[in-house]
Amino acid sequence: MKPLGKQIIAEFINCSGRILNNKEEIDSILAEGIKKSGLTLIGITGKQFFPVGVTSIAIISESHVAIHTYPEAGHASLDIFTCANGARNINKLLKFLREKLKPQTVRLMEIQRGNPLTVNEENWITSFSNTGFEVKYFVEKVYVSKKTKYQQLDIIDNPNFGRMMFLDKDVQIAERDSYLYDRSMVNPIIERKKDIKRVAILGGGDGGVLREVLKYKPDVAFLIDIDEEVIEAAKEYLPMIHKNSFKNKRANEEVIEAAKEYLPMIHKNSFKNKRARIVIDDANKFLAEKHGFDAIIYDLTMHPEALTNMERVEFLRQIFSGIRKNLTPDGVVSMQCCSEFDTETISLLKRLLPRYFKNIKFFTEFIPSFCENWVFVSAIKR
Repeated sequence: MKPLGKQIIAEFINCSGRILNNKEEIDSILAEGIKKSGLTLIGITGKQFFPVGVTSIAIISESHVAIHTYPEAGHASLDIFTCANGARNINKLLKFLREKLKPQTVRLMEIQRGNPLTVNEENWITSFSNTGFEVKYFVEKVYVSKKTKYQQLDIIDNPNFGRMMFLDKDVQIAERDSYLYDRSMVNPIIERKKDIKRVAILGGGDGGVLREVLKYKPDVAFLIDIDEEVIEAAKEYLPMIHKNSFKNKRANEEVIEAAKEYLPMIHKNSFKNKRARIVIDDANKFLAEKHGFDAIIYDLTMHPEALTNMERVEFLRQIFSGIRKNLTPDGVVSMQCCSEFDTETISLLKRLLPRYFKNIKFFTEFIPSFCENWVFVSAIKR
């Protein structure tokens, strides 16, 4: 079919949060951009959401322009569609909007309307990174692909990494190397504090970190995760190792021996362990009461904006304060941070953590399924 028009789907990442939560300003920017790009404005409608967020939709002679904002995440989603005669103006409008909203990163998809479309790639899942690259994983089999109350949940089989869990298309754990991630989270606690009786894990719904903690026989280990559907999926689909993991010709002897020790199962039925306490709750709500833990493991995302509707710095301040309040004297905190390329998050943590903790140590571990070095940090209650 002859192309009928051009459509741009764009994600503006790390924009100005102030602008994104001002409907009048968004409407004004949209109207000005349409005029300057040579398109013809018919009218603008939209909605200011409470507590945050704006949707602004412009009807133009050539078709439409829509902006949906998520100020708490510094994010704007754009949809620009023009008929064939107006397609040449679309790049002018996009350039104008970039200048006004000032995103640090832009992701674009261009579609020629009227031609056959392929939106989803069969047998592949893409994990997006805001540090300059994406990783695609071949999907041998899909076990779960669903939208929970809080996020998109996918569990797949991959020929090299075995069963893998993704949340909002972000890889969380893989059978082949889960021991590396879990060990990096737990070893700093064991090294700093030999006697751990009470441990809390914030997040970690796949059960891998819980399994690693239980190896050291604490009196009790709490796992606090807001998404019960993730835990139930992990119980059903993540207990068994991928059958071909040890036969892969690219695996070296060290990896094989470590996997034999750590990977007969991801969680080894840790959810049923008599020392485990599974709590379905928001981590900040749980920490609002003082429990008293020898160690707390932060296995939550460092980008919680979409899940919590809170600005990231506010969320981290609140949860770090709660962790400090819940640690016993000289209690230890261990946390996963981010990719080594995410210098913004690392700098933020270096500013925030000293307010609540001391003896702070950053280190990296290469996680093969992540395809990059991952940053971890441990500290002691100040």
